[in-house]
Amino acid sequence: MFINNPIDLLKFEHAIFRVRFSIIERLLNNCDNDAFYLLQETHEFIINWHAKIEDKYIFLFYGDAAKRFHSDHLLIEKYGNSIIKEKRKDWAERYIKIVLDHNNDEENILFNQNINVQSSWNNILEELKNYKDYSKYTGIRDL
Repeated sequence: MFINNPIDLLKFEHAIFRVRFSIIERLLNNCDNDAFYLLQETHEFIINWHAKIEDKYIFLFYGDAAKRFHSDHLLIEKYGNSIIKEKRKDWAERYIKIVLDHNNDEENILFNQNINVQSSWNNILEELKNYKDYSKYTGIRDL
């Protein structure tokens, strides 16, 4: 498999979000129900897997530099939950921008630092075994 470390996995997931958000944006113009279904599914993956893994296993390596990103996760969770509940198209577009900007900043500010996070890899893989829908969201069957 081409993914063999935590940062590559997170960057791959960021790419999945870009693809999903592109589809959601197109659906928001034509098919609200499908758009919000896909948005909810993506948001749940972000909150229940992606952000959790970053907060629990990755950000500790970056110390104070990661605090902002942890706070972003809390905002993204609350805002996303509100959007799904209210089904507001304008909020959904803003949410997508927030998440994409956040991910871009993670990659440019944190993940470009020469910090070895490999020691967290086995813990992440162990958690992955218990996250039953990982393959559904990412297309990856086995790491």
